[in-house]
Formats: sequence, C-alpha cells, structure tokens
Amino acid sequence: MIRWSVLAAGTAVVVGAAFVTGASIPPKPSVGVGKGAEVKATVIGQKTGYFNMPRIMREYRRAQTAMVRINERTTRALVQVKGMREMYADLQKKHETTLDAEQKDRIKDEMLALKRMIEDFDREHGKRHTEQAAFFISEIYADIRTATAEMAHEHGLVAVLTYPDAATREEAESPLLKEMKLKPTACSPFYLDPSVDYTDELVHRLNAKAEGNRGK
Repeated sequence: MIRWSVLAAGTAVVVGAAFVTGASIPPKPSVGVGKGAEVKATVIGQKTGYFNMPRIMREYRRAQTAMVRINERTTRALVQVKGMREMYADLQKKHETTLDAEQKDRIKDEMLALKRMIEDFDREHGKRHTEQAAFFISEIYADIRTATAEMAHEHGLVAVLTYPDAATREEAESPLLKEMKLKPTACSPFYLDPSVDYTDELVHRLNAKAEGNRGK
C-alpha cells in the first residue's frame, strides 16, 4: 500500500513555502540625502499564515479519493502477481519431482515463460504506477497552490508557510514525529499561534471547490 509518507515523499514535492505578492504593499523606502547616506525601508502590517501539510493531504477529499484508487489498483496487481508466483512455485516442485526428461524440459520452458510474464507485468505496473503518482501529485499541488494564493489575497497575507506536523492526537505522541521536529531539515516554525493557522479554512475551500466542480 502507498503511504502518505512515501508520496510526500512524495509527499516532498508539495511541501515548501507559497509566497504570495501583492497582498500588502510596503511604503517606499526613505532615502537619506548626500553621499553614503543609509537607505532604510520600513515594512508595516505584513501578515504571514501557516497550514499543516499532512492534514491537508489527509483531509482533502480529492487527495483521499486519488489515493484510494491508486491503492486499489496496486492491490489488484499484487493479487495477480501472487497468483502467477504460486503457479511458478508449483511448476518448480513438479520439475524437481518428475523423473521424465522430456517432461522436465517442458516444465522448464513453462517456468521460463511464466517468469518472463511476471517480470513484464511488474515492469508495466511499475511504469503505470509512476505515471499515475506523478499526475496525482501535479494535480493536487495545483489545487493547493491556487487555493492558497486566493486565500492569501483575501486575508492580506504576504506569505503562507506550510509546516509538517501531526494530523491526529495519536500521531502527536509519536516518538518519530517528535524526533523529526527536533531535527528540522530546514527553517520551520517550532511554535505557531493558532490565530494564523489556516489549515481548517484551506481544507474547507479545497473540498468546496471539488464539490462545485463535480456539479458542472
């Protein structure tokens, strides 16, 4: 089964900061007079928002549906491969136990053909899975990027930063998650004021858009 951590890995293509310009216009810098004068710029009223990317990926229904479909295809493929490998194991046993040389050669040919079939199936399924995952990541990224930009303009945010954190209470108690937060791979908020966390609104916007598009 595909896990969110892989696709985030997958899930990694999407995670980052989405900077939105034009939401708040800073005043022009005050320039001193004379040679060597300092140039000072004052930015007033800039706001930054945050959202929890794992929660978006978990609660955005379009992402959930896409993952279910990919997992269903993967499960079917695994069942098919399992059946072919069981057939190969049966032929191998027959090859080991039969004493007839002609029959041994025939079984050996069948084993070789089945082995090639399994390899071809694995290769083809792997290719389809990679293509589906790439399409899925591109579509979900575009959805989140568009909704984030719209939300940022409406709230007057100059930047919307995403952070990886627990999506459930159980995950919040995970030693692995705590270790990850103690070893950040890049600059990320360690404490967030809930008043600037827009995860709930972004989930609502994404699901509302998906519902509206379905009705068209």
